[in-house]
Amino acid sequence: MSLSYYRCDWIHPASEEPVIVYYEVDASGDVPRLIDVFADGRRQCMAVVDFALLGRDRRRITSLVEGSFYDGIAGLVDGLFFEEGQERISMTRIVADKFEIEWQAHRAEAGEEPN
Repeated sequence: MSLSYYRCDWIHPASEEPVIVYYEVDASGDVPRLIDVFADGRRQCMAVVDFALLGRDRRRITSLVEGSFYDGIAGLVDGLFFEEGQERISMTRIVADKFEIEWQAHRAEAGEEPN
């Protein structure tokens, strides 16, 4: 399976939303894993394998985002900020090792065994 990795920086008014999101994306645009990083330093790692979720049509969930990730980021230029109101967002492609370092760091903090 061919995977790509992205970092989304999201500048917005104070809220409970993450300020950085790391995505693991497969060739079809599904997101099997992601990492939310919040302004207070908290992290939340999610993987489709952690959930035994079934969708409305009773098929197993294969992505943590609705629709194709690639359709959702169409028009975002690598590393440049897109502004809308008080929000600014950028999407940058990163190497797999950077994603794995972030993933393993959170898992270690949470006391989980490395994958």
